[in-house]
Amino acid sequence: MKEIIGMPLSTNYPQGNKPDLRKVGRDIYEWLTNTGSRGYKQRMRNQTIKIEPEQNYAPSEVAAFLNLSYDAALRLMPKMKGVVDLGTPTRRYKRGKKKLRISGKNLLKFVRSKTRD
Repeated sequence: MKEIIGMPLSTNYPQGNKPDLRKVGRDIYEWLTNTGSRGYKQRMRNQTIKIEPEQNYAPSEVAAFLNLSYDAALRLMPKMKGVVDLGTPTRRYKRGKKKLRISGKNLLKFVRSKTRD
């Protein structure tokens, strides 16, 4: 059994058995691109967030709290009440940047409005 950069690689196969090249290729691709269960978005979804009413939260923290992907949180946040865009405006020949933030109080109101009584 060899090890390449912390990744075990088996080279001893019994007679007649060959490795599943699709699985090996997928593992190598995930390892090189850092996707899959170890990617940035997945790590952000798995973190635990405690909501405090006085604090402002970024889309990554909203995604972790609501158990959504980062992209889904970005699509959802402009529809929430109390979201503030602290980004730069659009200028001539330049696209404006978005920097969305929501207060903990408004985030808790949003979650309570979506739950059943």
